[in-house]
Amino acid sequence: MKRLVGPLVAFALIVLGAGAARADIIAAYLQGEGGLSSASADSGNRTGSPSSGNAGLGLQLGARILIFEGYVDYDNFGDGAAVSRGIVGLRGGFGTSGLRLVLRGGLGGLAEHGGALTARMPGVPDRHGFVARAGAALEAKVATALWAGIGLDSEAFTISTSTGGALGSNAVHGTDLFATFRLLFELGI
Repeated sequence: MKRLVGPLVAFALIVLGAGAARADIIAAYLQGEGGLSSASADSGNRTGSPSSGNAGLGLQLGARILIFEGYVDYDNFGDGAAVSRGIVGLRGGFGTSGLRLVLRGGLGGLAEHGGALTARMPGVPDRHGFVARAGAALEAKVATALWAGIGLDSEAFTISTSTGGALGSNAVHGTDLFATFRLLFELGI
């Protein structure tokens, strides 16, 4: 009996002293963000320069089930330059009920408008292709269902040129790093 008292007291202290943890099984969110993009692209027939250090504003609408996440994203850099994405991937959040580190990665489709990632010049056609993304964010809860934070997302993309497809020999390959301040409204169960 004496052998059980110590473990039972320790177990009771852990159970009674533990705070309420929250891990949503299903969640939906809307995120507004502002930040800087530092895109670069490589192509033998590119005529413009990358949109290095461009400020942008964006919106993201997403949902997740357990660790699986899907979202659509739109970032506008002004003067008709914008990027749209649809991503499916994995997401993990670690931390307390008021502060969390979010890590995520995924694959999807990309639409570039006005040369936002490759060549910001008048008359650049819209281009479509594929993207792989990975990112991290530090978020703090500021109110019920409202989070504020900073994030860093990186991506590698392949998009089509006016001749050939995203997998053709004239495709444009590049990378982008997007540092953001974000405000996130999230509902989950």
